[in-house]
Amino acid sequence: MRRVLFAVLFLLTACGSSDYDRPPQGRPMRGTGMRQAGPMLLDVLPDDTWWRDNSLAAALNLSNDQFQALDRIAGDQRDEIARLERDLPVATRDLRSALNTDPTSAADITAAAQRIRDIRGSLFDRQAQMLSAERVVLTQKQWTTLLDQLQQQRGQRMNRGNDGYGGRGGRRGGYPRGGGGRPWPY
Repeated sequence: MRRVLFAVLFLLTACGSSDYDRPPQGRPMRGTGMRQAGPMLLDVLPDDTWWRDNSLAAALNLSNDQFQALDRIAGDQRDEIARLERDLPVATRDLRSALNTDPTSAADITAAAQRIRDIRGSLFDRQAQMLSAERVVLTQKQWTTLLDQLQQQRGQRMNRGNDGYGGRGGRRGGYPRGGGGRPWPY
């Protein structure tokens, strides 16, 4: 029993030490090419209205029927995905509360952790449904073009992200907070 409790506490502490409970910093700008889904983000998931991004839509040459089908798919899934994304930080805070109560209860901790697992599973399922429905609408050539375009945008964002700071933690000269006199990495 003790080993199980320690294993559960270890796993929950690992889950609780992440920053997944922070709300997203806002919707991505048009054309960023990725859904804001926190921990459930799959590399192949474009944002929920990627077909409205002129650079992507022009490259894919979408028909009116495809455009309307993609709008319907987004409408069918968007609200539930948004609800699950809002519920995840609340469930994570509940887990932290269960971990910090005195006296604590293994049953409360486990229940809170299972709620997080269930929300993440539901979120993943919804995202997978949306992705598969979007893929069915597109031809193989359009799908390949979309993936190429998203990869290209990702590369451009990464190149713009350096903006003279280099890849050293975002600080000029690469020095850690507080100076220290040594540049990254050490």
